[in-house]
Amino acid sequence: MDTYYDFYDYHYYWQNRQYENQAEKIALQKLFKLIPQKKKKNILDVGAGFGRHTLLYAPLFKKVILLEPSLKLLQEAKKNLKNLSNLTFKRGTAQKLPYPEQSVNTVLMIRVIHHLNNLSPIFQEISRVLVPNGTLILEFANKTHFKAKTKAIISGNLTFLNNLAPVDQRSRKNIKERSILFLNHHPKAIEKNLQENNLKIIKKLSVSNFRSPTLKKILPINCLLFLEKITQSILAPLNFGPSIFLLARKTNR
Repeated sequence: MDTYYDFYDYHYYWQNRQYENQAEKIALQKLFKLIPQKKKKNILDVGAGFGRHTLLYAPLFKKVILLEPSLKLLQEAKKNLKNLSNLTFKRGTAQKLPYPEQSVNTVLMIRVIHHLNNLSPIFQEISRVLVPNGTLILEFANKTHFKAKTKAIISGNLTFLNNLAPVDQRSRKNIKERSILFLNHHPKAIEKNLQENNLKIIKKLSVSNFRSPTLKKILPINCLLFLEKITQSILAPLNFGPSIFLLARKTNR
């Protein structure tokens, strides 16, 4: 069965987003360093797409599983990553992970939950398949990023920061046409959902902090990435960037 992702050109999407792509790699490198080597037995990349980040993490783990609902993207990943011997490709969704309880050491989920609304069952599934003290690396589109906060203040929307509901970023036309969800989630809502499913946040990073068309024109990408590298941790408590990366561990409760 075809999915929305079968008809979207993700390669084209990333052609003009080298800064964002590299900013994510910087964040992932930082977070993978926090996982002890003895716990890098396997990793489940949920919503792996065409394997955009796989070359970064595949050498770190003994076994790598790419889970993706789109058959087209899975086939692209197989073609792009055919030289890697520790990969398994599986068609499936975050809502029902096709793996037994306590069978996965690390779950990775990047640029997935902006398409999802009811997050608690997703995190429940992740917690189910993770081993005790297993690790989740999660990215989400941030509702309360700096630009959104500034806009809310200027418009007098004083309830914005306390409203934990996600914001639908689709245009009215796309909503009318029932195109796929694109939600910016509130950090507090994410943290609450994780905690309720025995996932404790260990590290937070603010990512793509300088995602601005103006800055991209003024500053070379190497300069932007240098600033990105040194500010991801500093700006994290402020939930500054449009993208937030979390490292969480499954508790034994």
